[in-house]
Amino acid sequence: MKSKVFVIGIDSATFDVINPLIDRGYLPNLEKLIQNGVSGKLRSTMPPVTPPAWTSFMTGKNPGKHGVFDFYASTSLGYDRPVLNSKYIKSRTIWKLLSEHGKKVGAINVPMTHPAEEVNGFIIPGMQYGLDTGNDFAYPPGLMQELEKAIGGYKVLYGDMISLYTDRYKYLLKEWREIVKMREKAVLYLMEKYEWDFFMAVFYSVDVMQHHFWKYYDKSHPKHKRSEYSEIIPEFYRYIDSSAGKILDRLDEDTIVMVVSDHGAGPEHKAFYINKWLAGQGLLSFKKKYTYLWKMRLPHMMYKVLRRSGVKAIEWTVPIPYLPFLWRHIDPREGLRVHELIDWSRTRAYAGNHTEQGIYINLKGREQGGIVAQGEEYEKTRELIIEKLGDLNDPATGTRIVDRIYKKEEVYHGPYTHLAPDIFVDMKEGSYLIQKEVYHKELFRLADKSSGTHKMDGIFIMKGADVKQGVKAENLSIMDIAPTILYAMGLPVPGDMDGKVLNNLFRDSFQEAHPVKYLDAESEGITDGQGVYSPDESGKMKKMLRDLGYMG
Repeated sequence: MKSKVFVIGIDSATFDVINPLIDRGYLPNLEKLIQNGVSGKLRSTMPPVTPPAWTSFMTGKNPGKHGVFDFYASTSLGYDRPVLNSKYIKSRTIWKLLSEHGKKVGAINVPMTHPAEEVNGFIIPGMQYGLDTGNDFAYPPGLMQELEKAIGGYKVLYGDMISLYTDRYKYLLKEWREIVKMREKAVLYLMEKYEWDFFMAVFYSVDVMQHHFWKYYDKSHPKHKRSEYSEIIPEFYRYIDSSAGKILDRLDEDTIVMVVSDHGAGPEHKAFYINKWLAGQGLLSFKKKYTYLWKMRLPHMMYKVLRRSGVKAIEWTVPIPYLPFLWRHIDPREGLRVHELIDWSRTRAYAGNHTEQGIYINLKGREQGGIVAQGEEYEKTRELIIEKLGDLNDPATGTRIVDRIYKKEEVYHGPYTHLAPDIFVDMKEGSYLIQKEVYHKELFRLADKSSGTHKMDGIFIMKGADVKQGVKAENLSIMDIAPTILYAMGLPVPGDMDGKVLNNLFRDSFQEAHPVKYLDAESEGITDGQGVYSPDESGKMKKMLRDLGYMG
């Protein structure tokens, strides 16, 4: 088979926004793809977070096999966890597999691809901000300089919300409107300049807009108000639809087009401060009270005063002796780094990051200061937490807020499952989110950092000459996409992929002529180095994540 595949990734895209916009006539290109192909909701990973989701897309495996559970490394590397990079992925990616079969590949702006792999083609990494994007940023080296000359520049993303004042939204929008234009120019240039069998381009802007502007778009949101920002989310969907139209104009009918999101999106209503709750249950202990006051409450209050007075919190230029201490010890918009407050010798359980929506047991042999023995004590601690969380109510409404609690082995399987959070909590379909901070008095607060968050159901659309038309697909997983790409391109599927081949979405004649072929499973764990950023790089990446709406 000579089939080509072009994947349009729309980070955080949801049919909950797309379908109403199609009804308004705003997304003609996505509408045509849906009408002339197959479509359906695409189940993300648990939790629905960018790194594990896109990594499951590119490997066809669950996080227990590829090892990526979040933006951050396992707690086994310390409580102040470094940010992961692509070398942490413990399985072959779709572009590596295609390269090994002699296929020409191109990928631009896919998260979790930095540092770029050496492939039979090119990769321009995605979701990087504040790191060097010079000669060696992309593969092959020099590609960024080529783009500079060919299209006048390229930006990966923008997210600096810390050093801006009352006009920060307007500046954010100005930057992102420029980025979407650059992204389109880069994609069109690369797909015409380079030979390719497989091409993937991810458009990331929608995710940022939904985190920041959902309350203006969603009339049912508890913090909704009429605003000049009410149409921002539709505006950026329309940008992507326009880019998709230009891409489609350059493809022949035989090329299979897929539109994929790593997860969906929806409202974020309230924050639940899980570490305060764990402390109230006697499962987490803080250091002495004077340490709490001096190292957390005071820095946080001073930070707020400085922010309101117009000081650039990211630069700390005010000549106050205490400021260097503040910058070392607090995360802007979060307060003190929580791990510095905890007495690990008396802590049995804790929450690490907002994005994980999970709880870790402070386990001997895994955490550096672990005190809970593996085996019976570990299981009893998990059962205790699950029992108490199951009875949790929001005192403001009296309603039960926990939909379901999962043990990690109910979600993942594979050789790296032991590195995952030990418990996952699904709260009110994601509208309540776990936060790790402890400087608030309340256990629950209206969300004030972002108003939109991730949901489990993303999108999948596929069109091609050999693809069925007008079919609604069901029971789709993000792990299904990699094996389906291999199948569509006439290649065998590794037997250890967890995803299924979606051959039922192709025409019957195509299925009969092209049965699915599998390879024996191969041993994995192919990492080059540790796969985490340096402390300085991790600091820059953590700032980026906060600015984008991830409060890790």
